[in-house]
Amino acid sequence: MRTINNILVPVDVMEDNDFFVEYAKVLAGKLGAKITLLYARPPLDRFYDAYLTDDIVEKLKLESKERAIAELEKIAEKHFQDMDVSIKLRRGQPQDLILEMTDTDEYDMVIMGKHCRKGVERVLFGSVANRVVKYANTPVLTVHPPECKH
Repeated sequence: MRTINNILVPVDVMEDNDFFVEYAKVLAGKLGAKITLLYARPPLDRFYDAYLTDDIVEKLKLESKERAIAELEKIAEKHFQDMDVSIKLRRGQPQDLILEMTDTDEYDMVIMGKHCRKGVERVLFGSVANRVVKYANTPVLTVHPPECKH
């Protein structure tokens, strides 16, 4: 078994992350591991490029980036005070970015939340967490939200 020194914690700044971020806090604390919070921003819709000027698109990107960084910093301050935590903001499909990051030797574990999607919604939208579990080169701990009933 390999030592867990750095835990990757992908978050969605538009969703509640508390239910799984606390697991990362507890595990990192017990293991003395570093936390890396990741927000993978999906690519901008092509609609923007087609109907807005380059200046407006760049302004939207900058504002979005600044909001995301502020949210990541709030999560870090709320959950990981006095812990070794870093934040990363990347643009791309979340599952692709998470999997790319697990392909490096930098991360020893991923801790992430799941959604409560079922039936057609699950088929249509898929699951980032399921893809990461299936293809990641590191152990992955997924946590269901408390309101999720199976």
